[in-house]
Amino acid sequence: MEIVLDASIAVKWFSAKSEDNVEIALEIQRQKILDKLEIMVPDLFFLEITNAFLTRSKFSIDDILMIEESLHKMNLKVIYPDHTILNSAIRIAHTCGLTMYDSFYVAIAKFCEVPLLTGDKKILDNRNKFEFIKSPEEFKKILL
Repeated sequence: MEIVLDASIAVKWFSAKSEDNVEIALEIQRQKILDKLEIMVPDLFFLEITNAFLTRSKFSIDDILMIEESLHKMNLKVIYPDHTILNSAIRIAHTCGLTMYDSFYVAIAKFCEVPLLTGDKKILDNRNKFEFIKSPEEFKKILL
């Protein structure tokens, strides 16, 4: 199975405090490690994750460097913004009122015809327009 994974889920792999849906995030990670799941992410995914931990004071630079290294060792399928996907993301951003960053996740999932797993409320608010957008609770039913 292939999915696009939003950074809002992947941060839970490294910081479970005060986070919802940690169990599904860890199950996704486990499925990836066992090669039962192919995870696609935009290139900006790594920037989003490391930025999230840079802005949390409890993480040292060594912690953040270890997180970044762990992400790269997972061999995620990185999608770069080609003309087709970028044009789709622009249209999605304009129509849905999302940032280009969030729209890029949606555009990748749309182009690849795979589910987008996210915990981002603004993205989830567009499920009526894009049925492939899934919350952790919805995805849990698919995965298990």
